[in-house]
Amino acid sequence: MTPSKASCREVQPALFSERYVDRMISYHAGIFRSLIAGGEIRDEDPDTLAWMYVSPVITLLSVCDRQPEREAESLEKLDAHVKLFFRTFNIERGEK
Repeated sequence: MTPSKASCREVQPALFSERYVDRMISYHAGIFRSLIAGGEIRDEDPDTLAWMYVSPVITLLSVCDRQPEREAESLEKLDAHVKLFFRTFNIERGEK
């Protein structure tokens, strides 16, 4: 294996993780911090909430990437996931 091929194999996973995992987790954790501060969602660890929210998204993107014919199915699963997530963590009126 040439040095450039070895470098690509080491760099590509790191770039994937940074772009599709680390940035998404950080971005969503920030959103959840704001929602918690505003009393919109339960006071749980924002980083854990971000992992819970984003992990299925990453998985479904991976499915669609490998099997584009499953896009409609994946979108249905994503919709169900988002609805369940917010039903679970939203604060109802009067609840705090």
